[in-house]
Amino acid sequence: MIHAERIGHVVIKVRNLERSRKFYTEILGMDVMMEIPAIPGIFLANNRRDHHEIALFEVGPEADGLHTRQIGLAHIAFRLRNEQDLRAAYKEFKEKDVPISFTVDHGVTKSIYFRDPDGHELEVYVDNSPEEMAKFTNPYMGMAKLDFAQEEKGLMDVIASLGAGNS
Repeated sequence: MIHAERIGHVVIKVRNLERSRKFYTEILGMDVMMEIPAIPGIFLANNRRDHHEIALFEVGPEADGLHTRQIGLAHIAFRLRNEQDLRAAYKEFKEKDVPISFTVDHGVTKSIYFRDPDGHELEVYVDNSPEEMAKFTNPYMGMAKLDFAQEEKGLMDVIASLGAGNS
């Protein structure tokens, strides 16, 4: 049996490399570690700690879009240090018009789900303390909106829209 140490990196196909570079570097603060124009692609990492955590490969403007009811990746999550960082991220998303999908206190985490320029769903989250997790019967099933983002959709709104065939 294979026992990987951790997930090493994710490669995302994008329509426009420059637009995605701007999003991942200016919104998410990732560093460009390498660029390979022949692909075209770039390799990004947080805090320059790895050769890359995410790679972006351009597939062109004609590429099919994402569909709700298809197999594949659901989202990529970025862990933040604390709730203050999560609140600051929310404020920045609002200031920079980043589309927010929903917010949720899962029990294990407090999370903001949002979209990149190609519609890939991403998440920034902070782990909840053991005391906060103890408030939940099942700490993986919390569905409440974040207290500082009540105007956003919640997880129940997203679930309801899927049942209605929307999205």
